[in-house]
Amino acid sequence: MSDMIHVTMEYSNAVLVALLPIFSDFAKKLDLPVPNPVTTNHVQRFVTGGPVIEGHPIDVKGHLVLTNGYEFWYSWGHVDDFRSPRDYFTAQDVERVPEFYGILRLDQSEAVALARKALTSVGYAKHLPMLRKKPSEVRGPKRFKEHIIPHYRITWKAKDRGQGTVDVHVDGERGIVTGLFTASTNLWRSPPTIPVQPELESHYRRRLMEGQEIHRREPLPERRPSP
Repeated sequence: MSDMIHVTMEYSNAVLVALLPIFSDFAKKLDLPVPNPVTTNHVQRFVTGGPVIEGHPIDVKGHLVLTNGYEFWYSWGHVDDFRSPRDYFTAQDVERVPEFYGILRLDQSEAVALARKALTSVGYAKHLPMLRKKPSEVRGPKRFKEHIIPHYRITWKAKDRGQGTVDVHVDGERGIVTGLFTASTNLWRSPPTIPVQPELESHYRRRLMEGQEIHRREPLPERRPSP
């Protein structure tokens, strides 16, 4: 069983301070409607921690939820996931479906071009040669009764694990990217240095048994799978 990072408030705050400029830069490159720079005043929720993989250094992870509903995930030295409140493909409540009705203004080729542009803007495209090819799959837009849901889910999948998988979600009415997910070791980089040394869960439990209890925070949650 893999070990976990035991997250203290001190460590969580240090990771948040280190990652806020990275999230701000990512949002700026995608021209997302979030405050820039993002500060602690804009944070609704932040969680860090997670498993420690044997043979790898302790990774710096973070899941940030802003007060305006935008969410960002960071791991292995890069932002590997973001979702906007207008991301149709990750909306969990079926009651929200009417919110996504609209007019289709982008055809498939234009939506794919926008997805490639977004990946180029954040600096990921040059590390993912598969993006030069056609997407592996394009889902959407959908028709629901007399309504159109003008949203695209554009996916590139590579055979090698280095390039992995990329998903980009596009609002075909507003012409904006509403979600981006990457799973590629080609994008792994060195994380920022955190001034607080994290403690492993196994070490914490050992100290707990010795009567040196400290408070524990919840681990980084797993991502909700896209439908």
